[in-house]
Amino acid sequence: MESTKERNTLNITENAHLGDINLLVKLNDHSQVALTYKNTVENHDQDQLGNYKNLNHHFSDQDEKISLTLQLKVYNEITFAYIDAKIKNERIQGRHQYFSPENSITISVGKLGVIQGLMANYQHKDWWTRPYFGHEISKLPDRTQSLLWKSEDNFHYLLPVVDKDYRTDLAGDGDGLTIKLSSYAGGFDSCKTLAFALGVGNNPFKLSEKTIKTTLHALRFPTLPREEKRYPETLEYLGWCSWDAFYHRVSETGIIEKMKELKKKELPVKWVMIDDGWLDVEENRLRSFEADKEKFPDGLQSVASKLKEQYGVNWVGVWHTLTAYWGGIHPDSDLAKTMEASLYKTNSDKLIPNPDSSKGFAFWDTWHNKLKKESIDFVKVDSQSAVNNFMMYHDSVGKTARGAHAALEASVGIHFDQSIINCMGMAAENIWNRPISAISRNSDDFVPGEEISFKEHALQNAYNSYYHGHFYWGDWDMYWTMHEEDVQNAVLRAISGGPVYFSDRVGETDTSKIWPLILKDGRILRGDQPGLPTADCLFTNPNEETVPLKVWNTTNEAGIIAAFNIHLKGEQVKGTISPSDVPGLTGDRFAVYDYFNEKISILESKESLQLSLEKEAVQLFLIIPLTGKINPLGLINKYLAPKTVTKQIVYEHKTVIQLIEGGVFGFISTEKPIKAKINGFDAEIRNKAGGFYTIDCSEHEKEVVLEITHG
Repeated sequence: MESTKERNTLNITENAHLGDINLLVKLNDHSQVALTYKNTVENHDQDQLGNYKNLNHHFSDQDEKISLTLQLKVYNEITFAYIDAKIKNERIQGRHQYFSPENSITISVGKLGVIQGLMANYQHKDWWTRPYFGHEISKLPDRTQSLLWKSEDNFHYLLPVVDKDYRTDLAGDGDGLTIKLSSYAGGFDSCKTLAFALGVGNNPFKLSEKTIKTTLHALRFPTLPREEKRYPETLEYLGWCSWDAFYHRVSETGIIEKMKELKKKELPVKWVMIDDGWLDVEENRLRSFEADKEKFPDGLQSVASKLKEQYGVNWVGVWHTLTAYWGGIHPDSDLAKTMEASLYKTNSDKLIPNPDSSKGFAFWDTWHNKLKKESIDFVKVDSQSAVNNFMMYHDSVGKTARGAHAALEASVGIHFDQSIINCMGMAAENIWNRPISAISRNSDDFVPGEEISFKEHALQNAYNSYYHGHFYWGDWDMYWTMHEEDVQNAVLRAISGGPVYFSDRVGETDTSKIWPLILKDGRILRGDQPGLPTADCLFTNPNEETVPLKVWNTTNEAGIIAAFNIHLKGEQVKGTISPSDVPGLTGDRFAVYDYFNEKISILESKESLQLSLEKEAVQLFLIIPLTGKINPLGLINKYLAPKTVTKQIVYEHKTVIQLIEGGVFGFISTEKPIKAKINGFDAEIRNKAGGFYTIDCSEHEKEVVLEITHG
């Protein structure tokens, strides 16, 4: 390790892949103080994560009024950076200096070495993140929450953290990047926090997973990693949401009209979300817990009961925000008076549920208890990243987000069995501070009227999933089934690994755009994890470069790749498809099934097929390991066909396959099959060429057992 005191910089490249570090403190009087490097104390220790080198780098200002220790805990593949800073104020009763609420401490990093490509996720709106691509770290956008880059020999992942009080963000600056810590609250003369983690590895997907999981373990107030969260049973089924169908004009009459249509079309919608527009509001603020009397004259109980008793719906959800409504609670309402003890009044006279969980819980408990009695089963909670907008300069960003989410989720757990869709909450303080909820919106809205909506929507969802998908199952939003991009949207939801729901207006549902996603009982076919961009896409921008966006997932030991042309100028894009695009697939030879062209190609694990997509085209590929004489694709009338195979038993001359329901079954055979039976009765085998065969089981509604005899 090299340190140069004269330049007031610290070079820690050898230990943490960062070079030429400078520190700057901003005070509440807007002055900025550069800190001087003093010395480093090094020791070695071990904990539950293993052996580590502990490096305490000490800094201070010229008068030694401000002291700061940058502690680096350097493990084999991950480094944690802690900040311990203090302003020395002379007299307790005197006027003190404090850290500025925003950009309290800035760590400037001059060097990251040779960068062959980078992908960052930055908060481009208060509510959402999107990817940034490039080679110049100095152009990194403000409010970056995740940074992956490729050096000559490895991948590196820099993860800013939200700890007890402080939030860390990244941004480009000059010749390097800045790491900025903010509390968004006044009065702090100390900062003791985990600022960021830096991981290194040769697999970019395992790298982000390990870095995030290990960092969550190191925090005092973490959310759980996605694998430890329970996916809500409600969202295992097809849903319909009122938003893009009615917007604020939602009503009981409109919802029932839509349900009549879906019942007639025999589409098994199992949950309905009554989105924004149902509440009793005035001046953009909530007046009561009641439904709007003009739109829902008999209350929520009426519409919920009809949906369940007459239209086969199992669950009904309603929408609200984390601050009750967009502008909070109306101060002149009876609600403000009756719930006064559980509300918080900001300095600008806004009323919101108290972000102190011990006080705010009563608000949610009262409301959710009422909703439960009205046959409501779950909630969608919007505008979550507004919490800091309301509470800025009142209390720290970490504390307010943690308290607000704890109060909400405690009530949701009691009344709705933790069935919640978190939405408009991709600010870092929300992502890091939801205790146990499993579902979170993964992108900006699907906007059916915008020309580039899908291209931006797909881009955000695929690349946001790289970091967000280790915290939550991503909700990739609703879509329209009658739309110029309907097939693209359906395939995107199939590969997402998350909920599937649509928002068509009355009379406008095309069921053919939904059936490939679901089973006959309405259960959706989901991948094993959130969908991710393939490795060869990680550092390229498919909006601007003539390459396809490729998103991968797995199910039943098979790989799934969806490829999209999302080029903004509509140019043809070209690339390749290979079994090696899907990490973790086992085997040496694979069948690659081109879903829409119904073609089979046999490839070695490292072989590839050329891929070309015209303007706004989409393709889907199933990658099946060839392990025996009979290799099932599954029901090829479903996008995630391998998910429909529930059991396979191989005998010497016969293979028995159990399917979750009837449909068109496809399989690859290394030799011509002799005969087949469906539930004990003879069935026709159709040869589709290239060792690809099908058996039509469409007449069977429920579970199917196939017996295929071979040589």
